[in-house]
Amino acid sequence: MDINIASLRQPMFTSNFSNVRAPHQSITDYVTSELDIRVAETRRKIEIAARASREICPGAECLFFTLPEFFWNVPWREIDSEEELHELTTAYLEKVPVYVKSLMVDLPVEEYGKIVLLAGSCATLIKVGEGEVSYYDVINYLLAMTNKEYEVHTPLMSMWPKRYVSSVDFGEHAAAENEYLTFKLFDEVLIKVKSLSSVQAEHSCFGGYGTKFVNSLVPGCPFGINLCLDYIAQKDGERDSEIELVDAKIDFLIASGMHFNYFKRHSSSIQFSIRNDSMGSGECEVARLENGDIVEIVPSQVIDENLYLTTIPIA
Repeated sequence: MDINIASLRQPMFTSNFSNVRAPHQSITDYVTSELDIRVAETRRKIEIAARASREICPGAECLFFTLPEFFWNVPWREIDSEEELHELTTAYLEKVPVYVKSLMVDLPVEEYGKIVLLAGSCATLIKVGEGEVSYYDVINYLLAMTNKEYEVHTPLMSMWPKRYVSSVDFGEHAAAENEYLTFKLFDEVLIKVKSLSSVQAEHSCFGGYGTKFVNSLVPGCPFGINLCLDYIAQKDGERDSEIELVDAKIDFLIASGMHFNYFKRHSSSIQFSIRNDSMGSGECEVARLENGDIVEIVPSQVIDENLYLTTIPIA
């Protein structure tokens, strides 16, 4: 079968989305205004990719559309206090799923063909404990959703979280000791972050939550996801219990500063790996694998300034 891959190249540390927060604007209102801009641009780009996919490879089984790590995050410098940090986390956890769902509802399969959106990621911090023993646990998560499978009127959605925290994830990295990283998040405020997140994958369906990431959205083409540092730090099979189907044929590397590792022995089932990286000016690329090794980079077509499209054959 043929699969179309579209990737939006978007720098996150010099993002053109990130407007300066207005004086006296609440952090929730600021995040809402920023998410409005991001989702509008994403909707426009998916529409372009869907049209191009039908023209270039009309018989493709589906279109995967990828966003890079930290796509939904606003700059940490816009936060003024720890209280606002907690408000920011609440805003992300409540609003980002709603925005992502709106994209799939607005782009019906009858008009745009089947789309699998890998909308990642959004990094959040959850405070654990109080006083000197307190720390922050990380939920840096990607939402996967399709415009085909629904529960009543709501698209089914899976969440894949990053396990290993990178030194660039939360502002200026100040220190690392034992199992924690210290970041200077804003002004002179230091926060202690656990370097290994405890968050597990989830799937939302039929009024409840499942404990496995559903990667069977395209029959015959299971896919896997690595979020940045996990690509290198994770041991083979470490998170197999969180995935519906283990032997992925496509592996997605959603990152900010993580390149393909040509010396890494990938799973022998993987036929292609897709990278979308937000570091610098952003970079998107597709690699073909044989027997667990990357053998070549597959050319992509630029279809709209920072939007890349590639058709790959999956056996």
